[in-house]
Amino acid sequence: MAEMTELEKIDQAENYFARYYEFEDAIRINKENSEYLKTYIHDNAYVEKNFNLKAKRLKSVGLCFAAGALVFGVMTGLLGLDMLFISAIGGASAFVLLAVFGVCLQHFRLSEAKKRQAEVNEGIGEQLELLDIRDGQLVRQKEDYYRELEKRVDFMSLDYMKNIGQIRSYLESGEASTCEEAVDCFEKNMLMQEMSSLTMHSDNISEPAVNTEAAKERLGDPLMLIKKNRKRKKKKESVKKEKSA
Repeated sequence: MAEMTELEKIDQAENYFARYYEFEDAIRINKENSEYLKTYIHDNAYVEKNFNLKAKRLKSVGLCFAAGALVFGVMTGLLGLDMLFISAIGGASAFVLLAVFGVCLQHFRLSEAKKRQAEVNEGIGEQLELLDIRDGQLVRQKEDYYRELEKRVDFMSLDYMKNIGQIRSYLESGEASTCEEAVDCFEKNMLMQEMSSLTMHSDNISEPAVNTEAAKERLGDPLMLIKKNRKRKKKKESVKKEKSA
């Protein structure tokens, strides 16, 4: 097998680095997905706030008062003013019964909302566990690959991965005849820039911000997945009951 030229060594190193960046992108995307899913997790306080029980109670009481007044009016029309006391009792009874029913109904709906949110939290938690496992796998793969890179790319420090293009330029311009010389040129240039407070060290590159919107486009609505899983579980349970019967 023919010996590689210096530029071919650089090309090979760039291909290795591109693969390493794929691991970094996968870890970032996995993190974005996790952060996006977490936006669906809420506690009971959040559910109560959005349910707005107090406003619903007032609305229910208002409707019950109107219904009670309507009953009072109808009974007064049928029984006459002589039976006004009975009409008032009928209207008041209708108001109280409907008000109690309305309040109980709103409490029931609130309980159901909390139950649905608990199911969502559980479903999201399961998805987050899978993403957490995947994150650990990706990190291990990235670290293993990094150790392999240290063996394969022996002419430069991996701290300069993001500067491979500049290192290549020293070979292409003729300032360096080998990869090692190109790295020396880069380090000398970097030292001069550091002295001018213009360091190009890759550690100074900030980590990209988490983009939950991108995760939303990738994952879609996780609630749909939770609903499908819930139906599948119910179907399995019904099949088991039929078999055991």
